[in-house]
Order: sequence, then C-alpha cells, then structure tokens
Amino acid sequence: GSGCGIGASDGHRKAGGIDVMSEERPASPAGGHPRVLLVEDEPSLVLTLVDRLESEGYEIVAMAEDHDELLTAVEKHQPEVVVTDIRMPPTRTDEGIRAARQIRAEHPSIGVVVLSQYVEPEYALKLLEDGSTALAYLLKERVGDAGALADAVERVAAGESKIDPKVVDALVEGR
Repeated sequence: GSGCGIGASDGHRKAGGIDVMSEERPASPAGGHPRVLLVEDEPSLVLTLVDRLESEGYEIVAMAEDHDELLTAVEKHQPEVVVTDIRMPPTRTDEGIRAARQIRAEHPSIGVVVLSQYVEPEYALKLLEDGSTALAYLLKERVGDAGALADAVERVAAGESKIDPKVVDALVEGR
C-alpha cells in the first residue's frame, strides 16, 4: 500500500503512524489511521470536522455533543483519539478540559485533541497540569487546514503533544 504520509518524516514513528515508544497503544485498523471519537455541538463545525477527518482516512467511530455523552462513548467505543470542543453543554465553560483530563487518567492509551474558539492560556495550562503526553490544544481556526488537524490527531495517537503556536505565544507573554 501507499502507507500513511502524515508525520512520516519526523523519525518518531513506524509505518502507519504507530509510535515506536508507545507499546501500550493498540494497533490502528488497516490503513494505520487512529479511530476517532468526535465531540462538537455546533452543526456547521461538525460537518467540517467530519469532512476533514474522513478525507484524511480517519474512521469516526462515534460522535457526542456533551460531557456525559463523551465519557459514555469513550467507554463504549474505545477510540485511539478523542477530538473535543473545550466548551460544551451543559455549562459551556471547560467541560472539554475536564473530560480530557479524566480520559487521560482513566484511559492512558487514548489521545485527546482539544479544540478552542479562542486563545485561552488558562485552559491550556489546566489541560497540561498533569503532563502533556497524548494531548493537543488546537484553535478551531486551524480545522480548515486538514493537515493541521490530522497532524494533531497523529501526534496524540503516538503519545506526543501539540499546542497551537498562538496559544504558546500567549503563554509566554503571560509569564
């Protein structure tokens, strides 16, 4: 086959996007792409995310719209990666951050990409306070770029992290 070209040149992954260092991670299905659980409640963005992920060859195993649906879907579908909004029902504050931390604590083999509409350094710090392994914080403005979203998904599936450059800039400015 043609293999998976995403991240193939960084020297950290075997063919198919599997990280050499991540022995506990289950093998991805044929094609080497992680199975993704998508959590977003804004219909237009759901369509964009589904289109971007499926066009890159990812299988979306389930979708959820809120914190409780997300945690239930993780247990039921055991995805390799969760792509979630930070703000979701019921409070639209930091449910995505809280869910990401809980998923990482209870399911260390699952990577989480958190999407944010805004540069929110305090949320990035809260996300990363237990470590950065298999976590990404990406601004929603980047999801229009299929490569940026796919890179974040591949990185967290491999146990790596990715923080949006604008968020890094805000964190440095806030010191």
